[in-house]
Amino acid sequence: MQVLLITNDNVGRKRAGPGIRCVELAKVLARHFDVALAATQSIDIDIEGVKLIPNTLAHPGRLRAAVSHSDVVIIQGLVLAIFPFLRRAAKFLVVDLYDPYLLEYLLAAHPQFPRWGYLRQWHDLNLQLLRGDYFLCANDRQRDYWLGRLCALGRLTPEECRRDPSFKSLIGMVPFGISSSPPHHTKAVIKGIVPGIAPDDTVLIWGGGIWQWFDPLTVIKALALVSQERSDIKLLFLGTQDPNPNKRATPIASEAEELAKNLGVLNRAVFFKEGWVPFEERQDYFMEADIGVSAHFESYETRLAFRTRILDYIWAGLPMILTEGDCLADWASRQNVGTTLRTGDVEGWKQAILSVAGSIELRQEIRNRLQQLAPQFYWEKLAEPLLDYCRRPYRTDRASGFRMKLVPFLIAGFEHFRQFRNWWR
Repeated sequence: MQVLLITNDNVGRKRAGPGIRCVELAKVLARHFDVALAATQSIDIDIEGVKLIPNTLAHPGRLRAAVSHSDVVIIQGLVLAIFPFLRRAAKFLVVDLYDPYLLEYLLAAHPQFPRWGYLRQWHDLNLQLLRGDYFLCANDRQRDYWLGRLCALGRLTPEECRRDPSFKSLIGMVPFGISSSPPHHTKAVIKGIVPGIAPDDTVLIWGGGIWQWFDPLTVIKALALVSQERSDIKLLFLGTQDPNPNKRATPIASEAEELAKNLGVLNRAVFFKEGWVPFEERQDYFMEADIGVSAHFESYETRLAFRTRILDYIWAGLPMILTEGDCLADWASRQNVGTTLRTGDVEGWKQAILSVAGSIELRQEIRNRLQQLAPQFYWEKLAEPLLDYCRRPYRTDRASGFRMKLVPFLIAGFEHFRQFRNWWR
């Protein structure tokens, strides 16, 4: 069985969530199948057992050849819009929908052409929903959302329902995962290294980027209040620049740094690491940190999100302080490994930071608990639905969606005919 993964995200040394996911799924699949990974950008890493096909935009012939030799093609993002030939060339097409990027676009629309950009993404996403044989999502909430969209496009047919009333054969749940190999601290990178952060300071880490749907402002305001009581608690933002050069910068990152400057805590209690930490080096930062934080604004994106940075906190055994509302924040609260707060609750953040930072015993207790919980998030375990599909791939009724697109026109035509007949009489 030949499996090909295609992404338009960066899968090099510096990679964000989509690129990380693509690489990790390729590793798991390579233990069972012949696997290739194609990317629109250059690739500066090697993956054992995986053939790498870089720069497919500049050399589309390489991708066409790889697709022709593949049984299952797995795509991310808007790959089908970039390479429309995949609609017919892929024998079995899997569409990874773990990232609800259309909802992210609503919060970070193109500043000059917001409506046009949204409609383009909406159209491209619908094409993928109409063309895929099998789909992946990250949690139950996403599954309900995607099933609703598939239903609206006519993909939930009586034939599919007879085959599987749960529609799990159409959309499987494959959340974001973590490595089964524990992180190791190889070198000092924060404490005693970053100017202003001492070896014995307590460090809160914001893992990953500062995107438009996140709320770093509340956390910075809380740190400004905390710093008035304790000067040994510091906050480090780990990612300030998207490793994918094709994505637009998000204004919220500049707003966060400007706020820290105005509050007098920039490079004193709040620190921003420029650029993006290479994937293999991030473990040193998480191993030196004491608490993981993530905050977001109230939006529909939050309800469907699967915050990939929280997986790194779980992997590293970090106690968490999080804004409530997304599924992993709810999970952290249920498992007593994180404190969850309302959106924009500056005073709540302040008290939570002081409470968690002030109890070494609590932090160690949470670390021990996370070690026991971590195996449920191992990539090998989470990827089982995808592995099952690749072992026995099948086609689903792609044509049903195109037939359903004609229904409104047929109904409208019939209604016009009926009105004309009544008039004629």
